[in-house]
Amino acid sequence: MIAMSNDCLPVPSRLRELLRRWDAGGRQPQGGMGWNRSTWLASLTEHQEFLAELPDQVRRDDVTKRALGAGEDEAEAVQAFVAAMVWGYGRVGYGAFRTARVLRENAEAPRILREVASKTRRDGGAEAFGWLKQHRLRYLGVSFATKYLFFCSDADAAPALVLDRRVQRWLGRHADCHVSLDWNVEDYRRYLCLVTTWARELTLRPDEVEYLMFADGSQQLTAQEVSEESDEFAVLDALDEALAAFAALPCDIDPNDVEDFERGVRQLRRIVLALGCDRRELPGWSFAG
Repeated sequence: MIAMSNDCLPVPSRLRELLRRWDAGGRQPQGGMGWNRSTWLASLTEHQEFLAELPDQVRRDDVTKRALGAGEDEAEAVQAFVAAMVWGYGRVGYGAFRTARVLRENAEAPRILREVASKTRRDGGAEAFGWLKQHRLRYLGVSFATKYLFFCSDADAAPALVLDRRVQRWLGRHADCHVSLDWNVEDYRRYLCLVTTWARELTLRPDEVEYLMFADGSQQLTAQEVSEESDEFAVLDALDEALAAFAALPCDIDPNDVEDFERGVRQLRRIVLALGCDRRELPGWSFAG
């Protein structure tokens, strides 16, 4: 983990190149995310009417509109969460199951989703992230939690940006900036400050910078690579869930045992990531597609 201030991390040359290509292509927005409607309808039967209203290709704007009332009403917060998960998982087969599990195995999920949405709009992403860490929803990791925060954010508050594995990898590879997906509040705050600083220098919105980084790591993946990456992410997500479940055990846990468990999970992550790096090179990105 690097311990640099954001001033020590200039705009990466790769990001400037991505912006140049984006400009040349007319700054096209991210396309819609396809999803398997029947799978989601079967897994979240109580939300069938809402799911039936979602378009076949879910865009960022579609979810943002659904999240406008998330901070005021628990039912709207749950629907916004489901929409964010549909967008986030796309065609990944286990997305509907995992989303249903978060909602069904956390009795307080509607209240927590409403409260964190309100906090995101009022206080910004870093504060909301810190609050959600203290009011964790079982089976909800950082990658998908920050997707929900992103759609609940308000232009007048500090930004809430998606921090998932593709963005995490991009930062490590192109900016030598290593951030955790283990609910590290300071890492998330540092990430938000860094992207906001880059956005200001490039005359972009912070979410546009996040989009460029994400797209750079995913636009040119082949079908085989997407399948392999999905399998890899599933294993990494399972490790995150194991760590969260261990920390939530209803008994007194020796701090040394927690440290040993976390060390073991970190080692397993390194093994999984090393296997992924050996299997493929992350592709470059062409706006020409």
